[in-house]
Amino acid sequence: MDRRAFLGVVRRRLAGVAAPDLPSDLPPTFATGDGRLFDRFAAELEIAGGEAIHVRLDELSARVAVRVAGCATVVVAPVVDHREAVLEGLAHAGCRLLEPGRDGAARADLGVTGAVLGVAATGSVLLAAAQGAPRTVGLLPPFHLVVLPEDRLVPGFEELFEQMPALAARSSNLVLVTGPSRTADIEMTLVRGVHGPGRVTVLVVAA
Repeated sequence: MDRRAFLGVVRRRLAGVAAPDLPSDLPPTFATGDGRLFDRFAAELEIAGGEAIHVRLDELSARVAVRVAGCATVVVAPVVDHREAVLEGLAHAGCRLLEPGRDGAARADLGVTGAVLGVAATGSVLLAAAQGAPRTVGLLPPFHLVVLPEDRLVPGFEELFEQMPALAARSSNLVLVTGPSRTADIEMTLVRGVHGPGRVTVLVVAA
């Protein structure tokens, strides 16, 4: 049956059938924001192979030390929220700081960055590059640790796109990252860490 004939059958069958009224208030969802942005963000990031941890500011240093245990070298982006607490945690873990340029990032076990926004609907973080904030910090080390203030979580891409013009004007490059790097180009076998970090952790700091 072609499209015109099919639609004709539908119209005849629905003739005289009253359509229900649309609700005056639509129920809240994750996409529209229902107060559970972190829960959705963490669930979606876990599906993508990463992890999100909700932390208080007073425990940030200790949480950083635990998560990065075993990392000998680290590069830290120049702009990271709660930088002093992060550096304290890295020191407790015994991490040695390298210069956050391309060479340092290529040799580091860990890269620490901030994020402009987090998108709850997909578990993504928006990274911004600018002068003094190289993209390599979050791309070259095998482990990427992101520090994200909770008030920067948005429900979905609608809210993200509303802010994009202003964000783009302040950055030379904006990149959405969703979990670890992964590819299945070779024999459809999923491999992580080929084009970027194989491990991604987002510490969401309570507002």
